[in-house]
Amino acid sequence: MFKVVGFILCVQGGGGLINNLFAGSESWFLLNHLGLSTPLTIIGNVLLLIAGVALLVWREPRHDKGEG
Repeated sequence: MFKVVGFILCVQGGGGLINNLFAGSESWFLLNHLGLSTPLTIIGNVLLLIAGVALLVWREPRHDKGEG
């Protein structure tokens, strides 16, 4: 489940960042529709991207059924 959320956050953050830096148009990226200023939108996209990458690389602890 964390991997799916991480992937979605990476797509939203990375795509929104690329869109704001190069295209500048409103698209389906979430932060573009909140009415934030451009610097806040870029910072928000970077934070979404970092959170997504963190969720993708985070490893859940394994629960061995033989222990305990």
